[in-house]
Amino acid sequence: MSDTRSIVAPNDTSAKTHEVYLKRLAELSPSERVRIAVGLWEAADSLQRAALRRKYPNADEAELTFQIAVTRFGPELARAAYRRS
Repeated sequence: MSDTRSIVAPNDTSAKTHEVYLKRLAELSPSERVRIAVGLWEAADSLQRAALRRKYPNADEAELTFQIAVTRFGPELARAAYRRS
C-alpha cells in the first residue's frame, strides 16, 4: 500500500511541517475532530449564505435555504425536497 500523504501535501509547506501537522491530527480525540469539523461546516455555511444574500438581496431565509440546497444537492433534488416546481 502506498503512502498517499505526499499526494495531498500542500506545496507551500515544508515536508517536516506537514509531518508535524499530520501527527497532531492523528493525536486528536474523536470529540476534537467533530468539534473542528462542525466549526469548518459552520464557517463554510456562513460564507455560502453571505454570498447568496449578495446574489439575492431580497430573498428571505426560506429562499436562501432553498438556494443552498440547489447548490449542494442539485436543482432536481432541491425542488423535490422543498416541493417546488
